[in-house]
Amino acid sequence: MTHASTASGIYGEILRECVACRAEKIRYWRQKNFHYTENASNKEFHIYRCENCGTGFLNRPPHVKLLQSIYQYSGQALTQSITLEDVLAREEAFPNCTVDAERMSRQAHLINNSGNGRALDIGSGFGFYTQALRKVGYRTVSINPGQYENEVFRNLNGDEPIDVMFEQYEPSEPFGVVMMSQVLEHLLNPDNAIGKVADLLAPGGVLACAVPNYDSFLVKLLGTRDNACLWVPEHVNYFTESGLKALVERNGFKVVKVEQITRIPFNALSKRLRLKGQSAAVVDGWVKSLQAPFIRLMHRFGLGIYINLYAVKK
Repeated sequence: MTHASTASGIYGEILRECVACRAEKIRYWRQKNFHYTENASNKEFHIYRCENCGTGFLNRPPHVKLLQSIYQYSGQALTQSITLEDVLAREEAFPNCTVDAERMSRQAHLINNSGNGRALDIGSGFGFYTQALRKVGYRTVSINPGQYENEVFRNLNGDEPIDVMFEQYEPSEPFGVVMMSQVLEHLLNPDNAIGKVADLLAPGGVLACAVPNYDSFLVKLLGTRDNACLWVPEHVNYFTESGLKALVERNGFKVVKVEQITRIPFNALSKRLRLKGQSAAVVDGWVKSLQAPFIRLMHRFGLGIYINLYAVKK
């Protein structure tokens, strides 16, 4: 039995409006079943899409107790502990979190006009973003409920995150930067979350946010077989650029920069398509030779895998 199966609740309340722009014109899109690692049971979740901003979301979303039963161990689908050495080996083989952490931390620092040198890392994961924020001079507070991730965080940074969900966190001082990388798609009420971030930031402070792109070429190609964005039920929201902008602007922010990020291992596509042998080798070779121009083309048409957004509190 997995951790998730201990939850007493499966589904939350029915949603009547978009989680991003609050439009009431929402429609059913597709169904995707929840199959958490070795758990034999499959629970149905239905994805709805907003006709105004294009954002998707689970409706009914998972119950908060189900999510808490997962996140008390990990926000990255870990079902057992992992060592810092293993995490660093993954990064060496395919630099990903470290690259994103350094880029987003530098960019947020350049935009921050608050004069406040404190940074909050929400959903701090393995600790790479906290590490990067410290390198550019910030005094950090990190929050993360996942036991397995927090163990790696401690070995990487020498201290520990505050072991709470963001909804329960109550700070005593404001921040100049709030980092939310791959977090907003996990939160049952993103509107409340962004409103709370606005309250935590000093005027002129920066929200640096990264989410999977619901308009990505992977979602369009793979449909519900995509897990980068449509990771059910941990991801409850699926943002478009339009929806993400609407969400943060409604909560007192000015969006100053949006960029798309796509980073693909050469064998990622063949794995997703479940190709083997010669077919996999052909696709891997094609991806390797065409990746750079392909990524530029995808970004030009708004089809990148991730959206990075930077917004300043007014």
